[in-house]
Amino acid sequence: MALSKLRIKKNDTVRVMTGRDRGQQGKVTQVFPRERLVVVEGVNLRYKHLKGRRGQAGSRVQYAAPLSANKLMVLCPQCSKITRLQITLAADGRKLRVCHRCKQPLTA
Repeated sequence: MALSKLRIKKNDTVRVMTGRDRGQQGKVTQVFPRERLVVVEGVNLRYKHLKGRRGQAGSRVQYAAPLSANKLMVLCPQCSKITRLQITLAADGRKLRVCHRCKQPLTA
């Protein structure tokens, strides 16, 4: 089964649409296109428990775990609304990601 290409890119601002973190938004820090997973800073936070080593105490480290890209929508930087993305061809032949609402290209 062929999957469609992931349109969310690093440094995009996204909003979580479903799940425990619904309504939160943040900046994309990592993208895993094959697994269709995205890491968003400050969203889906987990704790990693580290065992103490010689001379060091154990600790808990908080990190952002990956989310499914299906749960996210991109926030347009121009109109500040959540939107689907369209792919259009520019005059010079490049593909541009364009906001579905305001028809402005996304710069990220």
